[in-house]
Amino acid sequence: MENKSKHKHIMNFNPDVMLLEQAYQDYLYEIQKFNAGKGYENFNDFVVDEANDYKNIGDGVTYTVWNVFLDDLGKEEKRELVAYYTLAATSIPYEDRIRLDEEEAAEEGKEFDIQIYGISAIEIKMFAVDEKYQNIFFEYEGQDLPISAWIMRNIISYLENLSNTVVGFKAIFLHSVPQAESFYEMNGFNKVKINMKPLQCIDSEFTSMYLALKEIKMNYDD
Repeated sequence: MENKSKHKHIMNFNPDVMLLEQAYQDYLYEIQKFNAGKGYENFNDFVVDEANDYKNIGDGVTYTVWNVFLDDLGKEEKRELVAYYTLAATSIPYEDRIRLDEEEAAEEGKEFDIQIYGISAIEIKMFAVDEKYQNIFFEYEGQDLPISAWIMRNIISYLENLSNTVVGFKAIFLHSVPQAESFYEMNGFNKVKINMKPLQCIDSEFTSMYLALKEIKMNYDD
């Protein structure tokens, strides 16, 4: 276990994951207080003003993560919005490139046989943690764990179960801002390979990363 003196630590984290649509009905005031921090105001605006529209037009479903505070009798006293994330179906296009032998290359007039395929995936389109809970640790299964890491592990576990029980897909995909790349790498994500060609979107300027849930077979000859 890590030394708790190295970072901020809370004793009580009682998480509850809820669809944003349900949370809007019961906890809109708390949602409006969400603050991802300076420079990330767009995340605050999204969860209040845009996320529901995303759902309605099929661009993504948003989940909220709450810390629930209980009284001595175990009854809920209040809750705080810790984080939210938005999930959407996607595909990661990739190029299979097999070098032809000399005879085939001469006959075909090209050096490689190139085919475009796609890896079925779920994209984490948005992921934000409230400033109050950023860089905060708590003890989980015998180790100190950042709350953000617990949430990411929960997302991965949920999607892994979904891929095995509801709809088949092979990977989780996301775009990472530079300062979050190491966080995603610590949680199992890798930068896309040279032959992966993610679809263009508003976040394409950021680093494309993926986590394979199933075996992904690709050929790419140099």
